[in-house]
Amino acid sequence: MKRSKLLFAILISIIPLDHLRAELPATSTKPMGQSFSKPPITNTLRVLLVGSGSSHHFPRDFLGTDAQTLKTAGEIDVVATPNLEEALKLIKEADVVVFSGNHKQWGAEAWQKSLHHHADTGKGLVILHAATWKHPWKGYNDRFVGGGTPSHGRGVFEVTVSDTEHAITKEVRKSFKITDENYRIKLKSAEYVHVCCHNAADKTKEPIPSVWVVKDPKTRIVCITLGHDDKAHQNASFKKLLINAVKWVGNKQR
Repeated sequence: MKRSKLLFAILISIIPLDHLRAELPATSTKPMGQSFSKPPITNTLRVLLVGSGSSHHFPRDFLGTDAQTLKTAGEIDVVATPNLEEALKLIKEADVVVFSGNHKQWGAEAWQKSLHHHADTGKGLVILHAATWKHPWKGYNDRFVGGGTPSHGRGVFEVTVSDTEHAITKEVRKSFKITDENYRIKLKSAEYVHVCCHNAADKTKEPIPSVWVVKDPKTRIVCITLGHDDKAHQNASFKKLLINAVKWVGNKQR
């Protein structure tokens, strides 16, 4: 074993993975070497967090804080990666994928095919923040987002739950403030999506959808535009929405 690999193996054994995620560069695409429990844990969702790219700290927030949030919810086995090749291997074992990436690697045909296969087999997807942007990946936005985000505002704004009966908003405050990017998402009609939460208007005439269900015929898909940085990922209501979304798309919550 090369000296560098040996040192990394030693570090893995003595430093918590969540700490390593936080210490990775914000734009890292290096594999993280994580794997799901073997054999699978009974009555436990296998959740894969995938994200890397620009303008965000993916290892710290989307792969670090979110992993801890889901672990504390119970009955969830979480692994995370910013790396395409690692993601292609792990998605085969995952029940749910939480995808947040905007790196060009995620437009690769192999990854897009894997996402469609995951959905076609009835496995759940949560499309988070940067992944709801208007991407150039053929067929991606139409199926997985039901629209796309062309611009955003930023600051402190209010989020209002518009569907208090849905499992995604269970035990979420009816309205809450968050420091975040306010994505000005443009969605298809209600025939394709069902909106559960809205952000306060931002250079728009109407409140902006921020949490919605894409009405896919084969699987459950939830999109959440919230989550720019650590301020958002540490928000209690954001955490609850993420947990609820993961459990709902994984058929663990009605």
